[in-house]
Amino acid sequence: MNESNWSELELRADAATKLPSFPINLADVRNNVELLLTQVGRYGFFNEYTDHSFRHVESMIKTAEWLIPADSKDQLSAGECLLLVLGIYFHDVGMLISRHEYNRRNDNVDFTKFRNEPIISANQLDEFRARLNQLPDEEAERIWFQEYVRYSHGRRIRSWIEGLPTDAGDESGEIRQLVSSLFAKFDPALKRDLALLCESHTRDDLADVQRYKVSQPYGSSEEETVNLQYLAAVLRTVDLLQITKNRAPSILYQLINPTDPLSQVEWRKQGAVRNVRPKPGLDRDGNVSPDAQADTIEVHAQFQHADGFFGLTSYLTYAEREIQSCYAAIAKSLTKTTRPLKYPWRYIDQSNIEATGFLTESFGFTLDQQKILDLLTGHTLYNDTTVVLRELTQNALDAVRLQQASEPSGTTYEPSIRIKWASQPRTLTIEDNGTGMSQEVIVNHLLKVGSSRYQDPQFKERHPDFSSISRFGIGVLTAFMVSDDVEITTCSPEDEKARRVSLRSVHGKYLIKLLDKEVDRDEIGVVPHGTSVRLVIRPTAAIRDIMEIARLWLMFPRCAVTVQVDDNAPQPVGYSSPKEAIESYLATTSAASSRFRREVAVHEVSQDGVTLAFALARSRYFKDWSFVEVGNEARLPDGRERPPMATCIEGVGVEFSTPGFRGGSIVAIANAVGKDAPKTNVARSALEDTAEQRRMLETIYRLYAGHVSTEIQRLQTEEGFSLTRAVGEAPYIASALLGREETVIRAAALEAAMAESALLLGESDDGRRRRVSLRDLQQATEFWTVESPLSRSAEQFVRDAPTNISAQSMLKMLGNVDSPYPPGLTLLNYSASHYLTRILYREFEVTEIVASEKSRRVDARWRCKGEKGRWIDFEVALNALESIDRRLANILVQVRHASRRARQDVKIPVGDVSATGLGDASGVLVNRDWYFQPEDPLTKFLGSLWTGAQEAAEHRKLVIYFILLETLLSARLRWQSVDEDSIRRQVEPGVFNMLSPHLTDIDDFIFATRSSSGDFFDPFAWDRKEQQ
Repeated sequence: MNESNWSELELRADAATKLPSFPINLADVRNNVELLLTQVGRYGFFNEYTDHSFRHVESMIKTAEWLIPADSKDQLSAGECLLLVLGIYFHDVGMLISRHEYNRRNDNVDFTKFRNEPIISANQLDEFRARLNQLPDEEAERIWFQEYVRYSHGRRIRSWIEGLPTDAGDESGEIRQLVSSLFAKFDPALKRDLALLCESHTRDDLADVQRYKVSQPYGSSEEETVNLQYLAAVLRTVDLLQITKNRAPSILYQLINPTDPLSQVEWRKQGAVRNVRPKPGLDRDGNVSPDAQADTIEVHAQFQHADGFFGLTSYLTYAEREIQSCYAAIAKSLTKTTRPLKYPWRYIDQSNIEATGFLTESFGFTLDQQKILDLLTGHTLYNDTTVVLRELTQNALDAVRLQQASEPSGTTYEPSIRIKWASQPRTLTIEDNGTGMSQEVIVNHLLKVGSSRYQDPQFKERHPDFSSISRFGIGVLTAFMVSDDVEITTCSPEDEKARRVSLRSVHGKYLIKLLDKEVDRDEIGVVPHGTSVRLVIRPTAAIRDIMEIARLWLMFPRCAVTVQVDDNAPQPVGYSSPKEAIESYLATTSAASSRFRREVAVHEVSQDGVTLAFALARSRYFKDWSFVEVGNEARLPDGRERPPMATCIEGVGVEFSTPGFRGGSIVAIANAVGKDAPKTNVARSALEDTAEQRRMLETIYRLYAGHVSTEIQRLQTEEGFSLTRAVGEAPYIASALLGREETVIRAAALEAAMAESALLLGESDDGRRRRVSLRDLQQATEFWTVESPLSRSAEQFVRDAPTNISAQSMLKMLGNVDSPYPPGLTLLNYSASHYLTRILYREFEVTEIVASEKSRRVDARWRCKGEKGRWIDFEVALNALESIDRRLANILVQVRHASRRARQDVKIPVGDVSATGLGDASGVLVNRDWYFQPEDPLTKFLGSLWTGAQEAAEHRKLVIYFILLETLLSARLRWQSVDEDSIRRQVEPGVFNMLSPHLTDIDDFIFATRSSSGDFFDPFAWDRKEQQ
C-alpha cells in the first residue's frame, strides 16, 4: 500500500480498519473508487467542464482538513475519520451511468416521472426546455437523463451500498453489486449509516437527529462511536465548496439561477475561482487574531466576462444558506452529546470576486423597510379588506389544528374559533383556543415580516406531518389595512405568563404586557392556551358583511367556527365536507330543484389527499346520472345565488370556479389537504403553478373520469342496460367535462385521465364485446373501424337488445355467415364523441382501407402514429406554415372558415398506405372525411408539394390548395369542367386576389383536379335518406 500521497484524515481512517467494528481494506476501496470515478464521464455524461474524477475526492479531503477546527479534529474518533473519508469517496459514485442503463431509460418509471414533474417550477421548466430545444435531440436526451441521475445520485449510492436495486429493472445491477461487495463484512447498522451519510449531501434534513444520530456506537470503545450529524454537515459543506477551476454544480440540480444556465457554463469555462479558504478570525476590535475562531469562508475569483460572475455569486448565495442550515443544526445538537464537535462556519465572503473591466465594488438591491411595509399593507398587494378576516382566521385555524395534533391521545380537546363584530365601536375580534404564542414565537415570527412559524426548519423537524395554511409570514400585517389599533392577547403553555401585544402602527414600536394566568384569567380569556386578536376598525375603512365573508372563505374548517354580529346569537360557519356544502345549497335554495328540473344528488370521492364532490342529475328517460352544468354568472338571472364551486386548500377557499376549470362548468367543490396540497400565491387568490398543483389537477380529472366509468357499469348492473347501450351513454355523461375544452386548466391531464377510462366499445373477432380505453388501443397497436348500413343497423339492434349480444352472433342467428367485422379488434363507437374522435385522430392513423361495393362497406385499419405520419391534412400543413409565416397562417385559417360549406377534412396519403376495392374513385369517405387514394392525381400533386416543401413558398401553396380542394368538394362541382373561373366563383374575389400571387402552379392543380374522378366511395350512398 502506497500511503505517501494519503492525507492525514485517510491515515487516521486507515487506522480505524484495525478496530473490530470496521472490517474493510481502505486501500482496496480507494483503488476501486478511483477506477469507478474515471468511468463517470465515459459516455458523455457530466463532462461539461465538471470534474468528477478522484482529484475531486482528494480536493474535498483537503478542504475537510481545514474546515474542521483543530481542537475538534483532535477529538474525532477513528470511526468518524473512516466514515467521513468513505462518505467523501462514495458521495458522487451514484453519478455513474452504464450504457445499458441509459439505453433502457424509457423503462425507468422514476426517470419518466422526473421528466413529467421536474423539481423546478413550470416557468423555469419552460425556459429549460426551450434551451434544450436548441440542442440536437440526442444531446438534449442525454442532458435530461444526466440531470435525473444528478438529482437522484444520492439515493442511488445509498441503495447500492445497501445492496438494493434503484429501479424495477435493476438496470444498474452490475455497479450495485460491485459497490455492495466492498462493504460485505460491515455490520448492517454501519452499512445503513454509511449509506445515509453518502445520501445526506443531496437532502435537506440535517437537523433530523433520529436519522443522523449524534452518538452512534458500532463497538464498545469511544473510537468506534460516531457523530453522524457532524459528518453529514462536513460532507455537505466540503461538497458545496468544490468550485475551484474545474468544479461547478449542475444548474437544474442546484436550482441556482435556473433561467440562465449559460451563466453556469461561463463560470466553468473560465475556471475563474482561484482559491477557497477560511477567512482569519477577528478579535473584538476587528483585528485579525490567531486566537479568534473563524466563521467565514472567503472566495477569490477573477472573471473576464460578466456571465460567469453572476453564475458564481448566485451559487455562493445559495451555498451560504446551506452552510447556515448546517450551523443551526449542529448548534442545536451541542447539548445532546458529551463530545460536542465545533462547526463554526456561517458566512461566505464574496468581496474578492472581481470582473475585469467592471468596478471592483459589487452592487446589489437594498430594501426600504418602511416603503415595503406600506406596500404590503396598502393597496398594491392586498387591495381587498376581506383579506384581513381571512388571514387572521387562517392563522387561528393553523393554531387549533396544531394544538389538536399535539394533544396526547385520550385527551378531550374541542378546537374552536369565534369571530365577533361589534358595529359600535367598530371592533373585530378573532379568538381561538389553539396553541397560543410563546415569547419566542412573538419575537421571531409574529412581528418579523416574511417569517412564518410553520416554515421554520426546527418546527418542521418537531412536526414533520403538520401541513399549515400559513406560508408567508405577513398575515398580521393585513390588520393595518383597516386598523390603527391592534391588540393581541395570547396564552402559551410554554411561558409562565400570558402576553398582550399592543400595536398602533406597522412602522412603530410595540408593547408587551405580561398577564398572570390565574389572577388575570378573565382578562386573558384564552386560558390555558389560545390567542385573541382585536382590531378597532378605522372609520374610513369599509367592512363588508362579516358573515358573508366568513362563509365564502371558511368552507371546511375542521373545527367549530362561529360568527357573532353585535348582540345576535353566534352563527356556525363552514361544512364538514364538500358534499355537505353542495347538499346544503340544494336543500336551502327553494328554486334549486326547479332550476335543475330533475332528480339531483351529490357524489363525493377522495384520492391522494383530494376530496371532490359534484352534483349529479338523473335523466328521466335515459336513467343516467350526469354532471350538473352551470354558467359563470355571479348570480342567476332570476336573482338566485349561483351553485357553489370552489377549490379549497386545507378547507379554505382559494379559487371559486369548477375544480380543474376556469370559470363555471359543473357544480363541484374540491378540497386538498396534507403536505402535498398545492400552495397559494401571496394574495391567496390563486394556486401557484407547481408540481403539487399539477398532481392535484390530475387527481381531480381522474375522479371526474371515474364517475363516468362507474356510471357505465351502474347502467348495466342496476338499470339492465346492454353493454352497447351503457357505453353509448358515456359521451353524454361526460359532455359537461369534454364540451368546454377552452376552459380546462390542464387539457393534457384531463385527456390522460379520460384515456385511462374505458369509454369506447370494441368487438373482437371471437364475437366478444368489451369496454375499451384509449390506453388499451395504444397497447393493442392496431384496430379496425367499419362503416356500412348493415353494421349500423346491427349496432342499433344490439344496443336495444335486452341482453348482451354481439353483432356477429346476431347476424349468424339470421343466417348471415359472413362476419360483419374484420379479424382483430373493431372499434364501434369512435365517432360518438367529437372529443374522443379528435384524440383518436391525434394518436392513430389509417394504414389500410378495404372497400366493398357489393357489401356497401368500408373497413379501415388504424395504427399508432409513427414519427412521420402517413397522411397530411389542412392542420398538418398549417402547423408547418406557422413556423415560417404566422401572419399568413392566421389569415388562411379565417379564409378556410369563411369558405367551408362542410365540416369535413381532406386527407392526403404521403406514407405507406394500402387502399383496395375503390376502383376509379378518387378516394373514400371515412367518418365523413375525404381520404384520397395513394395513386390519385391530386394525391401526387399535393404530396409532391409536401415532400418538396423546403421553401416557404411551397408551404404557403400547400395550405392554400387544401382550402381550395375542400371548397371544391363542398360545392360538388363536376371536376372534369373545373377551371380557374369556376374556382374563383367559389371564393370571395378579394380573397382570391390575395391568394393568387402564391398560386404560381394553379394550372397544375387544375390539371390534377380534372384528371381525378371526383367520386368518393360512400357506403351509405345507397341510402336514400342519407342522400337527402
